[in-house]
Amino acid sequence: MTRLPFFLLLAAVAAVAAIPLLPVRAQSRDALPPPHLGYGIHVGPHTQVSPALVDQLRMDWVKIYEEGQAALFPGKRVLLRIDLPWPANWSAFRASVRQRAASAAAAGIDAIEVHNEPNLAMEWPHGPNAWEYTQMLRVAYTEIKAANPAIIVVSGGLAPTLTTQDRRAISDLEFAAEMLDNGAAQWFDAFGYHPYGYNQPPETPPTRDTLVFRRVELIRELFEERGIYDKQIWMTEFGWLRDPSEDGVHCSDSDPNFAGFAWLRVSGQTQADYTVRAFDWADRHWPWAGPMFLWNLNWSLYPHEVDPLCSHMRWFSVLRSDGSPLPVFQRVASMPRRFSNYQPRLTLHAERMTAEASLACPGSIPVGEFVVANSGYPGRFRAGVEAPASPIGPRVEVYPPAVTSGERVSVFADTTGLLPGLYTIYINVTATIADELVSEVIQGYVVVREGAATCQPGR
Repeated sequence: MTRLPFFLLLAAVAAVAAIPLLPVRAQSRDALPPPHLGYGIHVGPHTQVSPALVDQLRMDWVKIYEEGQAALFPGKRVLLRIDLPWPANWSAFRASVRQRAASAAAAGIDAIEVHNEPNLAMEWPHGPNAWEYTQMLRVAYTEIKAANPAIIVVSGGLAPTLTTQDRRAISDLEFAAEMLDNGAAQWFDAFGYHPYGYNQPPETPPTRDTLVFRRVELIRELFEERGIYDKQIWMTEFGWLRDPSEDGVHCSDSDPNFAGFAWLRVSGQTQADYTVRAFDWADRHWPWAGPMFLWNLNWSLYPHEVDPLCSHMRWFSVLRSDGSPLPVFQRVASMPRRFSNYQPRLTLHAERMTAEASLACPGSIPVGEFVVANSGYPGRFRAGVEAPASPIGPRVEVYPPAVTSGERVSVFADTTGLLPGLYTIYINVTATIADELVSEVIQGYVVVREGAATCQPGR
């Protein structure tokens, strides 16, 4: 039964002047949400790395950079990153995206991530611009879905960063808010984000001016503030940087390939510990999270002329330069995990479901609204909404009586003929997902008083 975030009455209605509004009990610390994570890792092209390592890591997803890599991972779910800068020719852009999406679908690719870290100038060269990125995303989404509606479209993973004075980097929170305020939520199936841990433990609480793994929780708050409950956040990159000195390599900020990354260094054992704890934290505390992609499997294997020895990218790897597994590889391979069933999940969200009425002005009153949301894997479903008749309570009306996931339902109660008192109302919501009938119940409260103070103007 769904009761979040509804309200409880703590005393008899006749004895109080107003309804006390308290959130329903919080989830027990030991209670776990239904399995919702996918487990993935980045695999770079053009190395001799064995695809069997992905099986040893017990990953069910891979993130790739070239379409041809997909054939190396039969039985895995595949996320393909495609970089799509601001178009110079929109007609050519549309045709190219549609062709690439059709080719990706033919290769068995499940999801496409549209661009990478668009809030950084190094990825959006003429200066990051959330409005521009949203417009590009809109067109790309339309063309990908035209090529194959089954492909999951993930927005380009945002870099966790603070806004710099020259605005060559825009805060992920600022950029995401502007995306959402420009309607971006209708142009992605899942929101991409890069919750790097920097040099902090994964449990470190987030603030707006700190960069930690849990910063993604502030992104989720932006969604909920706007009433967006039916979009998963996919962690399309995350990890911790291992100290190169462990391998006798001395990298510092004076090296242009390592500049800005020296402060992120942690030991190999710490990298392993933090990574496993990050997966566990997301599993326990982020029911809105989808697949998580560890950065990375094999950048350490690139020749130095391809990726310099002090390139920060190779020191996020779970393999040493000789291909042997690091502690993080071994810890991730053996950690417990709960795999998503990759189905939509029916959930209900309401900000308030309470109303007051007076004997002096009986009639139909609004009780509140709730959202019928998909909190699981991207997908849509239809749900029926029904208010059971009560022999003693108000007659409840819902509109509309059938909705698609993501839509709102309005609830009204007719207080005609009721005596003073507190009445609890219930609304049933049912849907068929993966051939299984599922249901949730939402409840609210109607208080009928004797005085006329609660009469609305004109009634």
